Amino acid sequence: MKDTQPTIIWDKGSAYDLFVSLWVIHRPDEFGLRPSWAAGVRSRLPIKMREVLEQTQKFLPVPLAWIHHLPEPKDAHTALIALEALSPEERLPALFFDNKQDARTEEYQEIMRSLAGKKRLSAKIESHIRDYYRESEMVNRSVTRAAFEAWQDRETFGQAFLQALRTYVDNFFLEEEPRVIPAQDQALEKARALTEEMDVLAILEELSAGVQMDWAKEVSTLVLAPSFWGAPFVYYDSIHTDKSIILFGARPTGTTLVPGELVPDELLNSLKALADPTRLRILHYLQEGSCTPGELSKILRLRPSTVIHHLQNLRLAGLVRVTVSPQAERCYALRLDGVDEAINYLKTYISGE
Repeated sequence: MKDTQPTIIWDKGSAYDLFVSLWVIHRPDEFGLRPSWAAGVRSRLPIKMREVLEQTQKFLPVPLAWIHHLPEPKDAHTALIALEALSPEERLPALFFDNKQDARTEEYQEIMRSLAGKKRLSAKIESHIRDYYRESEMVNRSVTRAAFEAWQDRETFGQAFLQALRTYVDNFFLEEEPRVIPAQDQALEKARALTEEMDVLAILEELSAGVQMDWAKEVSTLVLAPSFWGAPFVYYDSIHTDKSIILFGARPTGTTLVPGELVPDELLNSLKALADPTRLRILHYLQEGSCTPGELSKILRLRPSTVIHHLQNLRLAGLVRVTVSPQAERCYALRLDGVDEAINYLKTYISGE
């Protein structure tokens, strides 16, 4: 374990929210977003473009390292130009791997590149694809199939994805950038101020509303960047062996993802989380001590995937704290200040203050 604090590098760009927004509108339930509104955004695209993005979002994570290396101002236009400058067959490897330098990434990239021209998704190939994802139990056949089809014909994928992404930007994201960029600027200013009061791990917990990232002690450099669409969750990835990037929430309290929505997201997410008996049971058990999803599944006699779904909702509502170990294992605990915040959200909204 390192004794020194990681060095912080601050970053910003609406391209982060371009890709996070794609992630969110294809998983509205996980982010407390009204599904009908998300479907309305997707319907702005022609059917062919919509299908390309739906398939891509099954397996392509937010390309944090690639976005970090974009030239300023790292906005949607910059991202499209950078993708266009690449040959079609190199767009998928760039988004997935950028210039990452570690043994695991190099091995996986070699495996995925070897899929070019293959006609059949074998059990061995499917196993290799699953191995790359941190939460492999959440990767189903649909995910591995979409990834296989993209990698076995990277040129076709690269052409289709760039066209679909450009259509998404023109039909939706360009109107989002004017509210995303000021929120990022504000969040970045507040985050920088924390460096005068807290150490790096405390800053990360504050910015993430309760995520304790123990693994951050193992790296020398941390890139921190704000995301309007990602709040309250964090996204993270490695850039090099000793350098990682974390995307933290940058949506101001009381600001909704759906423009013009009257009820704050924080209030709705809290009420939804507390209205479920299983989630109330989870909170009850967590007040006795922290637990992993596996431990909770045994206590509750539920499948691990079901427990993870409920924990996701509790995390969205800010009612649990999660510790991420260097091995990426997650351990959850009750966040009592989150319970107090939920009550205050309700009081504030009812009183109209």
